[in-house]
Parts: sequence; C-alpha cells; structure tokens
Amino acid sequence: MTSSSSLHSQNNYTEAALFNIGIGSVFSGIGAVINKEPQEKIGDVLFKGMAQGALGGYLVFESKVIAGRIARHENLSYGWPAKFVNSAGTSIIENAASNRNFWEQWNLNIGFNRIEFHTKNRFQIKYRIQPVSFLLTAYTAVQNQFEPNLSLRLGEFVFSGNSYFRSKDKSYRGAAIGTAILLNPEAGGFNYNTIVHEMIHVFQYHDFNVLNTYMNKPLAQFKEGSVFFQKNG
Repeated sequence: MTSSSSLHSQNNYTEAALFNIGIGSVFSGIGAVINKEPQEKIGDVLFKGMAQGALGGYLVFESKVIAGRIARHENLSYGWPAKFVNSAGTSIIENAASNRNFWEQWNLNIGFNRIEFHTKNRFQIKYRIQPVSFLLTAYTAVQNQFEPNLSLRLGEFVFSGNSYFRSKDKSYRGAAIGTAILLNPEAGGFNYNTIVHEMIHVFQYHDFNVLNTYMNKPLAQFKEGSVFFQKNG
C-alpha cells in the first residue's frame, strides 16, 4: 500500500510538471510568433519561444511544489520562496511570449501590485497596478477582515470572513478572489492545507498574464498610427 501510494504521488507530480511545462511552452510559442520582427524566421522564433516557455513552466511547477511544503511542514516561511520562484517562472514565460530574451524583464507580483525589473539596456524598476486584481481585492477588503500577519508571511493579501460563502454548506474553508485569499472562519478559519490550495489558485491567476503579451505588437502599431499617442507619448 505504501509503494502504491508513493507511485501515485510521483505520477501526479509528473503529470503536473508536464502540464505546466506544456502550457508555458505553447502559450510562449504563440506569443513569440505574434510578436516576431519582420526579418525573423517563424521557425527560429517559435522554437526559441517554446524552449524558454518550457523553462518558465517548469519553474511555475516548482513554485507550486514549494508552496505545498507550507502544509507538509506546517511552516509559512515557504510562502515567499514559492512566490519568488513563481514570479521568475511567469517572467520567463512573458519574456518568451514577447519575443524577448528570458532575462530582459523580471516581474514580482504581490497581490494587485506588479514590480517590474528591466535589465536589457539599463537597469530600471517600474511599478504597475493590475486593475482587475485591484478591484477584486478592494471588493474583498470592504466586506472582510484584513489579516496583516498572514499577509506579510505569505506575500499575498489575506482576509477572513464569510461574505464570499453564500452556501449554507459550511465546508468551504477558503477561496482565491483574484489575487486575494479569503479564509472562512465558520469552517475553522486558518488551515495550512487551505492556505496552500488558495495560494496555488493565486499562482494560476498569474498564469494568464502571458495573454497580455499577445497585444504588445497590435498596441505598438496602434500607438504609431495615433496622433494622440505621438503627441503625448
């Protein structure tokens, strides 16, 4: 029975790794072709994008493995390492989909906050707010109690309350609302397994950031043809 359980666990890890690598590779390859320069060959751009995306996808998988150690060891100190590895993975995927070298831009997502580290020509730090994530976090904050200690230890905005849990079934322990984590006190509140589960949902939310890169070239072309952007750019 122990051997069977161990084998099943290994299979799940392998499938999860292949899924994240595959998703990272495919999304990056598509984005790289969309954002390729006219003089570049499609085959070369596609291969480079998919290879870099596969590397990013593997790091995304590893970040979820690290997050899982929070529950396994009942230790919240794995929260920030998981976040850093996840940010590195998603950054590589976004660079690949943007047809950039994997090291040109690094993004750190903390809730609705996005800190960008640009390293191509000269080192720059830029701050952006993710609007949808901000609105969802604000919606959660208004109706629930902010948990500053948990938030600082995990690197995510954590709240407690039951505004999200409309069902009479009290088994719902938590939810990820965008990038905000909400714990249900009526189902016991804090729980290591719930923290991990919802943190991974937050990571999955960031997985879709790569789709924004598909608009890089169309937006650049729009700005070039826009009198407004030429005057105010």
